[in-house]
Parts: sequence; structure tokens; C-alpha cells
Amino acid sequence: MRRFLFLNVLLLAGCATQPAAQATAPGFFAGFLHGLVAIGALFASLFWDVRIYAYPNSGFGYDLGFAIGFTLFLTAVMLSVMARIGGLLTR
Repeated sequence: MRRFLFLNVLLLAGCATQPAAQATAPGFFAGFLHGLVAIGALFASLFWDVRIYAYPNSGFGYDLGFAIGFTLFLTAVMLSVMARIGGLLTR
């Protein structure tokens, strides 16, 4: 049964398409900005019609920018939290 379900999921996933990128599609820098504000956009999407990820986008450039921006945001948050915890532990 699991094998049948897995094969059906793969078959349906193979049919997924994305519209072709347009000249005005968001690129690397828009992806970077969207990655930086992704957590805020996630909370805003609970109350308003806000999208976290631009669709359709320019493809790999947007994805790379989003990943770098999100990683940079998480790194900054973790360093800030670690500095506060470290200050509490050394008192």
C-alpha cells in the first residue's frame, strides 16, 4: 500500500509546472529581501493576505537570494540570543 501511495505521489509531482518567468518576475535581490522578512510575513499571513514566497519568480536566482536572506536573518537572531544567554550565564 505504501509503495502504491508513494508512486502516485511521484506521478502527481511530475505533473507540477510553474509558469515561465516574465521580465518583471522577482529576481535575486527581491528573493534576498523576502528571505529577510519571511518570519514577519509568516505572522502577517495569519491575519492578512500576505505571501511569504513570490510566485512566479525568476527561478534559481530568486531561490538563492531567499535562502541567503533567510539564513542571514536566522544567524543574526541566533547570535543576538546567544549573546544575551551568554551574558546571563556569566553573571
